Amino acid sequence: MILFPDAAVWSLALPGGILACLLLAVTGLPFLCLAWQRQSVAQRTAFPDKLARQGALLATLVAAVLAAVAGAVIIRMVQMQPDLMEGPFRVPLLAPPALLAGSLACAGIYLFGWRHIRGSVMHRFVGLAAGIGGLEATVVSFALARALLMPGHPLPSAASPGDTMNALISAPMDSLLWPVLGQSAFVAAGAAGALCLAWLLTRRDKDDFGRDYYNYALGVCARWALGGTLCALPVGVYVLYRAATLTSPDLTTLPPLLPLAGTLVLPLAACGLWGTVIRSATPLRHKVGIVTSLVLLMVACGCEASTLAYVVRLHAPM
Repeated sequence: MILFPDAAVWSLALPGGILACLLLAVTGLPFLCLAWQRQSVAQRTAFPDKLARQGALLATLVAAVLAAVAGAVIIRMVQMQPDLMEGPFRVPLLAPPALLAGSLACAGIYLFGWRHIRGSVMHRFVGLAAGIGGLEATVVSFALARALLMPGHPLPSAASPGDTMNALISAPMDSLLWPVLGQSAFVAAGAAGALCLAWLLTRRDKDDFGRDYYNYALGVCARWALGGTLCALPVGVYVLYRAATLTSPDLTTLPPLLPLAGTLVLPLAACGLWGTVIRSATPLRHKVGIVTSLVLLMVACGCEASTLAYVVRLHAPM
């Protein structure tokens, strides 16, 4: 039994998993903001609206960072392998940063139009568009990672951009891509709640909305983080089971044990910390636990990315 993955796989999977976690948070945040804003109107209370605006600022900032990182990663990949931009990967490589840039633009309009178009159909539309842009970037990024890892990639050498993108996401029905995308829908809610939870700690002195507001907001974000992560765990168990059976149908040989275990144990530990925040009457005192839970979730995403990369590249291309 192998405890640690190959160094090359781990060095790519850990930062890749962290970036995937942030990408899923950017995908989930606009939907959470829309829900909070709707709750504010329905209940005629100000707290959810304030939380939605703080979440929109976070989504805009993280989308900007991810768009820049995605662009830098693409440039570095092309420098290392110039023929990538001459073959079928040209359009798929440019798609994630372009989609993130679009999501950033929509998130910016949603944020800076708060006073002028708040509550209108246009405001809800651009907020929804920001989330959909993140969702599209997630699907393309995961499908691109699968195609890059597979020996004999499935992309046509000469085809229109539409045909190329269609081939990118046309994975077989038994591919690991589909359960991973299903799991990502829940992780997006959990990661958005976890990231917003940590973000609120940095806004306590800048947005002085009072202790009652932050007690409320921290509790709401912790519930989203806990609920999304708990819902993602059963799907994650199925994904890991599929990965293990692809590596060895009789389960006599498993993928590296450390990331395999970390994928399940670390989110459970994070859930315990979020549960403590929810039960606490003074959640602002749990700063260390809030930051630690976010780090645990990010590392868990890296562990799962390591396991899947090990399976896809070394054992069972899917």
